Amino acid sequence: MVAAYKLHFHFILSLVVLYVVGVWGGPIIYALLPIALLLFGTKNRFFELFILTIWMLILSDYVPVANATHDDLQFAKDLKPLMPLFLVGMLLRSRNSYRPLPQVFLYFVPFFVIALLSSSLGPNPAKGIQKTISFILMYLCVPFFVVYLHKQYKEMFWKSLLTFVIGMLMIGIVLKFAAPDIGNLSTGRFKGVFGNPNGLGLFLNLIFVLWIVISEFKLATFTRKENNLIFIVLLLSLIWCGSRNAMTSMILFYVVHKIIKVNWFLALVAVAALLILNDPFFELLIDIIEFFGLEEFFRIESIEEGSGRKIAWVFGWSQIDTYYFIGGGFGYTEDLYAANYKHLSSLGHEGNAHNSYLTFWLNNGILGVIAYFGGLLTLVLRSMRHNYIVLAFLVGLSFNIMYESWLVASLNPFTIIYLTILTILATNLHGKDFLPTEVAIGK
Repeated sequence: MVAAYKLHFHFILSLVVLYVVGVWGGPIIYALLPIALLLFGTKNRFFELFILTIWMLILSDYVPVANATHDDLQFAKDLKPLMPLFLVGMLLRSRNSYRPLPQVFLYFVPFFVIALLSSSLGPNPAKGIQKTISFILMYLCVPFFVVYLHKQYKEMFWKSLLTFVIGMLMIGIVLKFAAPDIGNLSTGRFKGVFGNPNGLGLFLNLIFVLWIVISEFKLATFTRKENNLIFIVLLLSLIWCGSRNAMTSMILFYVVHKIIKVNWFLALVAVAALLILNDPFFELLIDIIEFFGLEEFFRIESIEEGSGRKIAWVFGWSQIDTYYFIGGGFGYTEDLYAANYKHLSSLGHEGNAHNSYLTFWLNNGILGVIAYFGGLLTLVLRSMRHNYIVLAFLVGLSFNIMYESWLVASLNPFTIIYLTILTILATNLHGKDFLPTEVAIGK
């Protein structure tokens, strides 16, 4: 990981310059960032473009502190729509470099068609179509970039990618102590460089899965010290942010992954048992928490209500009939909850639907739900021919998105990591790809 920092020192320095200009340079960043993108693009620096996209999406997730007079990172929110547009531009410009074409995008084509239709017929077509195009572009570009960078830079790409994301998490840990107003909420919960603790939890969950998958597929080899560093950063961040969703998702993924090592059918039985015995398992979990006196840490008084999520789910479900089959288009759920903010707030809920299944249904109708998750399930089943870890990923993901709506959005720091993991599993990227091809004697 130290080697990755040394290799990309000048790029890291350029990120620092962009950050400083963005925060303190006024409107200069709105010209400087596109220039930087063009420079990296003309020099075919695709790794830098990929990391810059993740970096911008992380910055855009930031929420100003309560007493802030303005949002220092507003530039990231304003400029992040440029990222998928620029990535697809580079894809078209260098399309011959990406062959053979990864097939991830094709599994979701029926969903994209329904999403465009629902957005066109929804109450806000301009916003819906814009968000749909952004969604499509990310699902198109990310797999191409991941496969290309895997083949071009081999192990160094994966080491550098994990080094970068762990570095961002380490910056968050530094902020917890050096600038607690930024690194923590006013309640004391840790959020690092993200907008809220649950956002940090989502990122931790996905980075944990990415780390395991990279190791499982031998995409990169980490020393004991490097693995210990990654584990400590993830564990401390997870404990401090207190995200119950992230904790449970990570445990589910890890346990199913370990059971798969013994027998894949046993893993399926375990998942089925968990689904059937959901209520007894939940009650047992509460008893264990109370036995160890961890009620305050797990905020047990709100665990059954899901911190107001039940209110959001009941309200969302009551609106399903409005756009039952097709949906109101991308952005519809966001507008719906914003329009009813005062009523929901009085009941104890803040925010959005906090459920990707429900948000997909509201935005794209039952047909959209079937198309998206049908495509995902088909991809998973085909990927199981190569490695059953994809089953563990699906189990953890299915639980995680039950409590958050991030899967429905595209321009966030979570979807790009999710698509990276999905690309590894779907295209069976492997460390054996790094080995030179043997040439038969006599040919």
